[in-house]
Amino acid sequence: MKNHHSNTTWLALIAGIAGAGFGCSDSGSNTDVQGNPQVTGSSSLGAPSSAAVATSAPRPSATPSATGAAAGATTSAAPSAAPSVAPSRPDVGGSATGPAPSAPAASASETSPPAPSGTNVGGPNPSSSGAGTASPPTSSAGEEEPPPFTGTCTESEGTGRNASGTGPHDVVIETNSEDGIRCGTIFRPADLGGADKYPIFLWGEGGCSQDGFSNVAAMAEIASWGYFVIADGTPGADNACEGRQNGAAFIDYMDWALAENDKPCSAYYESLETTKIAADGFSCGGLIAENSAGDPRLTAVGITSSGLMGANNNLWDSMHAPFKIMNGGSSDVAYQNGLNDYAAISSRDIPILYFSKTSAGHGGDLGQGRGNFNLVNLAWLNWQLKGDEGATGKAFLIGPTCEFCDDGGWDFKSANIK
Repeated sequence: MKNHHSNTTWLALIAGIAGAGFGCSDSGSNTDVQGNPQVTGSSSLGAPSSAAVATSAPRPSATPSATGAAAGATTSAAPSAAPSVAPSRPDVGGSATGPAPSAPAASASETSPPAPSGTNVGGPNPSSSGAGTASPPTSSAGEEEPPPFTGTCTESEGTGRNASGTGPHDVVIETNSEDGIRCGTIFRPADLGGADKYPIFLWGEGGCSQDGFSNVAAMAEIASWGYFVIADGTPGADNACEGRQNGAAFIDYMDWALAENDKPCSAYYESLETTKIAADGFSCGGLIAENSAGDPRLTAVGITSSGLMGANNNLWDSMHAPFKIMNGGSSDVAYQNGLNDYAAISSRDIPILYFSKTSAGHGGDLGQGRGNFNLVNLAWLNWQLKGDEGATGKAFLIGPTCEFCDDGGWDFKSANIK
């Protein structure tokens, strides 16, 4: 219907936008956990200042960069509504004793030029001047627009540590004092806000040490291929937070990352692929991943030189996502635990891969960014989170071109893979 107007002049008044806070719980129970020493690939530095800046701002623009693997979707079994249940006995992916992982030099260089610091961080939230409105704002099509964002963001801080990988993205290492993420260390591509959306990868440290620098070379390598990595623990600070082997830490990290992706004032606004999330970890850190495996938001789960010490049917029944097991042969203290997990998980029709480098030992060459352990883990992420079925994804892990499947120095098996 057409509207007929008189010559009367109408005035439009625009409301200002006010900020409010956001946060998620970071509490958890202490677990009496011991673990094996973790290879770092280099020495650790101290934690950065914990001062946080409350801001409200539009996301800065950034130049997009190509990702290291083809984008696409992957299939998985239907999520289970059953909650993840922690094992009745604390363990460290097999034992509190055993050989430490070897520590060859990291191939992911940690001496590259400093990554951008202080970029892509939240600033003031956009607002309009004036006061009062006669009606909610409408679009040019006459539809009512959603209410403006009201909230605050906590600015992330650089750690002072530089690392790089072989992928197309420069890497930034930073922390954030917000509840939900304050016990984690972030490894991410330097470029945000472009066309690329980065899948989320959660990593648990050996011994549940909560030293976010424990696997710098490996995490930087993964981040350089277009992943938003959250490593459990603060930079260089062993057991800086309450240990939560039960998986609660990973739940908090997921909550925080998904919320940040939706906040216009966040540096990470609309830069994360929130439907593609994987969890993994070394030794005790693998148990954090395994104990979070019932969360329906997880796309894929893995353990590295890890596994439950005893049966946990409630936990196994809660799993739904494809699962990867990587260990270091019979000398790996988690070897039998990984085999037990493989038998239990594969019997539940969950897609699963099992790799064991027979002479590697506990943790193998995880200290190297391009070591065999991390190459398997990266190819797994490329396949499950980016739909890469080529030589850097599925074809590296299974089928006639599998890198290690028919190698005499490896044991390999799979089940329920289509």
